[in-house]
Amino acid sequence: MSSLILRSHDPNVPIQRSKDLILESTGYATKEDAELAGKKSLDALAVTLARLRVGADYGHRGPTSWISPLFLNQISAQSGTPILNDVHGLMVYETDPPPKFASLNSDIRTGVGQKGFEGILANALETTISLSERERLSLEMFNASFFQTTPESRLILLVMAVEALIELKVRSTEAVAHVEAMIAATESSSTLSPEDRASMRGSLRWLRNESINQGGRRLAQERLGERMYAGRSAPAFFSYSYGLRSKLVHGETPPPSQQAVGKCAAALQGFVSDLLTVQLKIGV
Repeated sequence: MSSLILRSHDPNVPIQRSKDLILESTGYATKEDAELAGKKSLDALAVTLARLRVGADYGHRGPTSWISPLFLNQISAQSGTPILNDVHGLMVYETDPPPKFASLNSDIRTGVGQKGFEGILANALETTISLSERERLSLEMFNASFFQTTPESRLILLVMAVEALIELKVRSTEAVAHVEAMIAATESSSTLSPEDRASMRGSLRWLRNESINQGGRRLAQERLGERMYAGRSAPAFFSYSYGLRSKLVHGETPPPSQQAVGKCAAALQGFVSDLLTVQLKIGV
């Protein structure tokens, strides 16, 4: 891979004061080579900032173009310089002649030390990173949590980031047999309406697998071991966080206090960061 340069979108603004940052690399022979290297670099940057507990908007769900190609071609012809949409996310383009870009502003709210950032990013780039679709989705939710304006919305998104990582396992043979018996009893019931039978049958089928709470506790134990969060073991902290999330989502009264939600959301950022990066040995 060619050298990587992290710079401000505006060359006159230093990195620590810039709202828009660019991770740039050149010197690839083909578009395919550049795109492959770009995806790897973007993944490495994402896990690096997650390890540092920094949220960033990578543009995965945002617009990729907002000026029509026809208009871009017209102004490119008039100026004699290629004009490209400044895609919010990964871009691959020819650098000869050097193009200019139509800009989009983003926001990065948290700063980190240069030495720590460079060390972790180098570690991430040297490590074979193969993120699953679950991990990519979890990273998106983790990053989105930094741009929320309330502790409640941050907590809900962070718990969802954990849920995205959970692959529920089938319960024991005995438990599954018990669930199948309940499904059979429901299907053969003469007192239930067809609508109730169908609804209950669907709900019972979910019981063949462990619950989200069980799956989250197992995931926390497998990846985080003896680590502690807000005075609780990793599995217990997930259960506590999931409980707060359920109370908020299902409108339990009285709702959890904002202080409790805010404290939990703050610890959850570190919890999710560790879940996403500890097993990759990034910055550990």
